[in-house]
Amino acid sequence: MSIVTTVEESYPTLSRQERKVALKVIQEPKEVQKMTISSLAKNVHVSNATITRFVKKMGCANFYAFKLQLAEGAVTPVTPAGKKDTVADQVYSYYKKILSGTWERLSPDDLHAAVSLISNARRVYLYGLGSSGYTAQEMTQRLIRMGIAGFSMTDTHIMYISGGIMQPGDVILAISLTGATAEVNDSVALAKKKDAKVIAITSDERSRLAELSDLTILVKNSKFVNNSRFVNSQFAITYALDIIAAMLLENAKYRDRMNHTIDLITDNKLGKR
Repeated sequence: MSIVTTVEESYPTLSRQERKVALKVIQEPKEVQKMTISSLAKNVHVSNATITRFVKKMGCANFYAFKLQLAEGAVTPVTPAGKKDTVADQVYSYYKKILSGTWERLSPDDLHAAVSLISNARRVYLYGLGSSGYTAQEMTQRLIRMGIAGFSMTDTHIMYISGGIMQPGDVILAISLTGATAEVNDSVALAKKKDAKVIAITSDERSRLAELSDLTILVKNSKFVNNSRFVNSQFAITYALDIIAAMLLENAKYRDRMNHTIDLITDNKLGKR
C-alpha cells in the first residue's frame, strides 16, 4: 500500500491541523516531495511540530523518510499524444482519479452482498441529503423500473419518521460521502432498532454511518482530488450505484421488468404526439 493511500485511510483520525498536511500530501504529492518541512508548514499554515507528529502517525521516523516513501509510490501519468492541458483534460483527469480510486476500494464480495440484500428486501429506502438526496432519487427510479419497491427519503423529518416504522425485511441504502451526516445517521440508528438492514455508501470506513451499517460500500472521497473549479462529490457514489444496478439487471426478472417499463414510457410519449 502506498504512503498516499495510508494518508487517505488515516485522514478521519487526524487532528484539524494534521488534516491540512494530509490534504496537501494527497492532492499534490509531487510538490510535497520537493518541499522542506519548513516550506510545507508555511504552505499549509501549520507548525513544524504538526508535520513531525503527522509523519510519525504515518509510520515514518521523520519527514525525510516520509518523502522517500512518497517518491517510491509516485506514478507518472501518461498523457496521450497531442493532448494539451485544457479544461476538458483537467476534468478528464479528475474523473479518472475518482474512478481509479473508487475501483481500488470496491469489494466484489460487498457488491454481491448489497445486490443480495436489495433483491431479497421487502422494501428499499434510500437515504440522502443535499447532493446525495438527488443521487438517492435517481437510484430509486432505477429500482422502481426493475419492479423493486424503492422509496427515496430526502427530507430530514420524513427520513426520521421512516426510520421509526421500519420492519424486518426492510433495507436502507444510506448515501453519505463523509458518513457524518447527523440526520442520516440518527435515522439509520432508529431503523436498526426495528431490525432493518443497512447498506452504507461512503468514503470513510471509520465513520458513524459505517459503524451503524451491516454492509459498507467504500468509494473515493472527491475531496482528496485537487480541483477547485470542478467538484462533483457524487461521481464516485454514482459509479458504485451504477455497478449495483448493472449487477441487479443480470437477473432476468429485473431485466424484463426494466424493459417493460421502458416500453410503457416510450409508448406513452409516442401516444401523446
